[in-house]
Amino acid sequence: MGKDFKSMVTRCIYVSNNAKKLKTITEELRDLHNSVMKRVKMYEDQQKLKRLEKVQVWLRQSDAAIKEAEEMLMMYMPSSASNGSNVMMSSSHKIDKKISKMLKEVQEIKSRGTFDVVVENSGVGGGGSMMISTVDRDDQTVGLEAVSGLVWRCLTVDNTGIIGLYGVEGVGKTTVLTQVNNRLLQHKSNGFDFVIWVFVSKNLNLEKIQDTIREKIGFLDRSWTNKTEEEKAGKIFEILSKKRFALFLDDVWEKVDLVKAGVPPPDGQNRSKIVFTTCSDEVCREMGTQTKIKMEKLSWERAWDLFKKNAGEETVKSHPDIAKVAQEVAAKCDGLPLALVTIGRAMASKKTPQEWRDALYILSNSPPNFSGPILSQVAGQELVDVHSRNNLAVHGEQKDSCVHFD
Repeated sequence: MGKDFKSMVTRCIYVSNNAKKLKTITEELRDLHNSVMKRVKMYEDQQKLKRLEKVQVWLRQSDAAIKEAEEMLMMYMPSSASNGSNVMMSSSHKIDKKISKMLKEVQEIKSRGTFDVVVENSGVGGGGSMMISTVDRDDQTVGLEAVSGLVWRCLTVDNTGIIGLYGVEGVGKTTVLTQVNNRLLQHKSNGFDFVIWVFVSKNLNLEKIQDTIREKIGFLDRSWTNKTEEEKAGKIFEILSKKRFALFLDDVWEKVDLVKAGVPPPDGQNRSKIVFTTCSDEVCREMGTQTKIKMEKLSWERAWDLFKKNAGEETVKSHPDIAKVAQEVAAKCDGLPLALVTIGRAMASKKTPQEWRDALYILSNSPPNFSGPILSQVAGQELVDVHSRNNLAVHGEQKDSCVHFD
């Protein structure tokens, strides 16, 4: 009886450890899923491109796996320790099999989530994958081409290793970073051995950054997961110190200790480059930026032109009242290119003054730096009759954010 009980307790501990691993890897998969979806939506919204079938399949599979894993964790990792013990003790071997199987599935899906290209031409006869660069000039990126060109020039000179792109939410930092990243990928003879993209986000996790870099540099040793943060840093440094690399860090909220992550500092000898985006000038200083580029909002004239191009001159001029309200809607976009594009295109099909007034109402009752949910409410054509809904809820808190429509 004693041996049986000890064996059962040992198995319960093993199941608990696997459950913790499943929780961690599921959170990592969710972050990766959100990062891929952000890139896909940016291209779909800005360039009207079509997501690759393999990307769509991966997004669907990862979403399903995340939901299944979370349901399993809620069942087998309840808040009550006593309840958890009862569940574990009753059928630990069955739980062990289920969790282990789910853990392998989530790990496998995560391993397939690195895409250099996520979209393709949607036009008939175009075919093939497409990576957008500054060469692919488009009206909605008005004001961004010059910044993309400046960043590109920084990659070609030896006296600047760390480049920081900063500016308010929605000004187009991620768009520029993506353009430069993809332009490098297009030019196979770019002089870089590795081109690495890392989505950092608010909750800085150095090990996740290390894991992403590891995948990009092709270090696929199975012992990686058992290494400490310091050991991972040592392995990354060992590889990158012998190569020329371009590291793109998107959505940086605080200083990323790259030395601690194992990334060699760029210098005149290795000629490597690090480019990152942030909302904060302070982060630029903390990161030791050698070239700092501030991205400004568009002037009213350029903003209005951009909005009209996306909403359609014909739509704007179709009714005197629409022409007037359209300017107010455009003004609410506050000179932010991606907001002007997204909302402009959403309003292209709105032919009545009331629909335009509804959009203006939504934007007028949004926080000053309105974010994704607000733009989605307009872009998703969820323009309700605001006069019949006295307490229209505007979703999402006002935060000092640099995500969503950057």
